Amino acid sequence: MTAHDYTDGTEFIRQGYPLLTLKTFSKIYGIAGVRVGFGIAADSIITSILKVKEPFNVNTLAQLAATAAVTDHEHVTQSREANSRGREFLYEAFEELGLPYTKSMANFVLVKLGDEGEALYQDLMKKGVIVRYGKGWGLPEYVRVSVGTEEENEFFVQALRELIQK
Repeated sequence: MTAHDYTDGTEFIRQGYPLLTLKTFSKIYGIAGVRVGFGIAADSIITSILKVKEPFNVNTLAQLAATAAVTDHEHVTQSREANSRGREFLYEAFEELGLPYTKSMANFVLVKLGDEGEALYQDLMKKGVIVRYGKGWGLPEYVRVSVGTEEENEFFVQALRELIQK
């Protein structure tokens, strides 16, 4: 991660705090559709989870994909760099459009569209741009934008620009 104060929480687990950190094999590992992840916690917490965990809850194919993905350091590095470039592209576009946003260490950015948030969300969807509307999180003026490929990011920004400048 790029922020100097970013933490994934594992140092608190090592210090003995009763925490569980969950990780997914999302875009950065190239297997988002597999829906597999892992947790890190103290032995006592893992032991408690294993008592109630369903057997065979992750299929063999997902386990093999995750095993291969976790060792593909070159792919992870390239994905991390592409994601950082994509976030910066979105930040610049939001600044140019005068839209407040929340900087992120993830593969998405939260952007404030204002009072027209829901209408803009609907209009973006009609243009084929899939974003997450923030109302479910109590943020009706916001959408969450996933960082995509250069082409996808450009398509999103152009669609948003057209809608805002109507």
